[in-house]
Amino acid sequence: MTFHYPFESESLSRYPYIGRVSTGEENSVDFIYQFVKWCNDDCINNLATLNTVCYIFGAPTKFPKYGDFSKTFIMRTYDFDISLSSWPENIERLNKSTPWHEKDIKHINHLEIEFHEAVYPIRVSIYEVYNPGNIIKIWAQDSSNDRWILLWDGSPQIVPPISRLFSPPLQLCNFKTNKLKLEFKHSILDYTKLDAVMLIGTSELILPRNPEESLTDLLKRLNCMYSHHEDVHNLTANYEKAHLDIDHLQKNFPEHCIICKSDIENSFYKNNFGNEKTSVLLRKVIPDYMNRIDESKELSPDSFSAFSDEVILEILKHLDLKTLCNMNQVNKRFNDLTWDPLLYTRLNMLNICCSTYFYNILCYFTPRCKYLQQLDFTLCNFSSSHFVQFLENCGKHLTHLRFIKCRSVDNDVLFKISEICKNLKELYLTGYFDNEGLSCLENLESLEVLTLKTTFYNIEAQCLCKILQKNKRMRELYLHCELRGIYSMEECPVDTVATVLGNSCRDLQMINLHETGFITSKGINALADCKNLRTVDLGEIMESEGFDLDDSLSRLLSSCQLLEDVKLNSIVLTDRNLKLLAECKNLKRLYLEGMEFVTPDNVSIILEQCPKLQQLSLVLHDISPYLINQWKKSHPHVFYEEGGEYMYCEEEDVYM
Repeated sequence: MTFHYPFESESLSRYPYIGRVSTGEENSVDFIYQFVKWCNDDCINNLATLNTVCYIFGAPTKFPKYGDFSKTFIMRTYDFDISLSSWPENIERLNKSTPWHEKDIKHINHLEIEFHEAVYPIRVSIYEVYNPGNIIKIWAQDSSNDRWILLWDGSPQIVPPISRLFSPPLQLCNFKTNKLKLEFKHSILDYTKLDAVMLIGTSELILPRNPEESLTDLLKRLNCMYSHHEDVHNLTANYEKAHLDIDHLQKNFPEHCIICKSDIENSFYKNNFGNEKTSVLLRKVIPDYMNRIDESKELSPDSFSAFSDEVILEILKHLDLKTLCNMNQVNKRFNDLTWDPLLYTRLNMLNICCSTYFYNILCYFTPRCKYLQQLDFTLCNFSSSHFVQFLENCGKHLTHLRFIKCRSVDNDVLFKISEICKNLKELYLTGYFDNEGLSCLENLESLEVLTLKTTFYNIEAQCLCKILQKNKRMRELYLHCELRGIYSMEECPVDTVATVLGNSCRDLQMINLHETGFITSKGINALADCKNLRTVDLGEIMESEGFDLDDSLSRLLSSCQLLEDVKLNSIVLTDRNLKLLAECKNLKRLYLEGMEFVTPDNVSIILEQCPKLQQLSLVLHDISPYLINQWKKSHPHVFYEEGGEYMYCEEEDVYM
């Protein structure tokens, strides 16, 4: 037998490397060492990773050096997620919650890689050159049924900041494969870098000669002959002596192993070891999923499968998407039930940046989402034509649709929404649409919640007004865009919208005008007709000819006694309006920014007479520190942080 160690430069230059071992005149097995040939970039959901997939191909170029090298593969995650959960309500509160990207979220991402030749895997070696320890699972694909079978799983490891050749102990794999999937788990603020991945496998299925010993146990035993270390998770902790155990196995193959061919497997072990030992061996050889399939045929009458379809469907409605997908692999009946469209009335996608991957997901859900009602594409990147096609198949029953921080929305998308989604109640829009696209929404007449967020175009007030006049049941309106009038000399655009709200949308409960431009006392006077208002952010406020600002604000506060959240900016607050605020017994949060008070002491009336008050925020005010310290003592449930821009309440962790 001729053998060359696979890390010699000659071998690396012509991978895959084959070391042939003869086990007799007729039988032989090849030990094949190979590096990545191709990567499935459809599974990659962010550009940082997508742009570096080419660096995972072939032999390592940086290892064993350690560092954040530019020409290495980077696995980065941005909290990618798909779920079927229900939506939280009131996502646009006046208070600012912690942004999703600042949370210490642990998330799983994966990489699918392909090698030159299908083999029975005996080792997977991963060249980690930056931030090692975040690989948690290794899967192999069975090409006969496209199923992924788990070879190894573990928890993220805390390891020193040095390069590492990671080769975890694998489960026995009884099929050939040339496709692996690596799963990573780390904080969204971290990332891992790989230099290469090696797959070592055999051309035939090999088994230890001792049926009481697994192949991994055998390799561990041989490994101790060459490398002494305490890392039970890694068979190549000493990379300089990596794979000497496999080298020893090749050189002494007849002593340690036999070739297990499917047509002679049972007879060989029956003749040599007897029925009892054969049973022990087969329990080691056959993967768990095969055993589970066999056991499913012997389920007792009181098992889960004895339930009716209706009962099982009711249970399936409470499962998360990952569990639901696993259920369809149990048996044909469960697979059929997991296709029921009533299980897919909600679909939420977060931060899917690869449009190809996004399209594949849409294709997966299209036949399942016949009765889709809630759809959320937060931070997603997609082709408008792909979305339009999905909407034509699944959009008829939509009542809630969100595009939060999603720039893929254009006029074509808005036109299709207005054409198909006649039952739409909630719409959150961000993107590259303009007034022509927005005008299509006049065809909708059931909207109750509308959020418009764009920084690229100014929204014409008249265009928005036509939408509001058609949707008289509007309850919540959030405008994060600049409003403009058709003519430069016409009245304030925000006043125009406020007037329409006062006339047409009397059931309005929440209004946020923080980024629309200024509203005048005329617009505030018009909003007083919306007596059910609970949340109000008036943005910039100015006087208007013919309307007194103090009178308009007094009318609003006295008319809208259900107020819970109020934000006022840069005005003089009189004692009369302080008293009217104090009469809002449901007041929970009050934000006063850049305010002047006729009598600063009278602010305490709100603390004394509003029993539900949870937060009082004072920013850029003219109240003395001494007075605030007095409030701290008399009203201990409210705290003020000097020098900051928020006040904090023990009852509820809400920050301004």
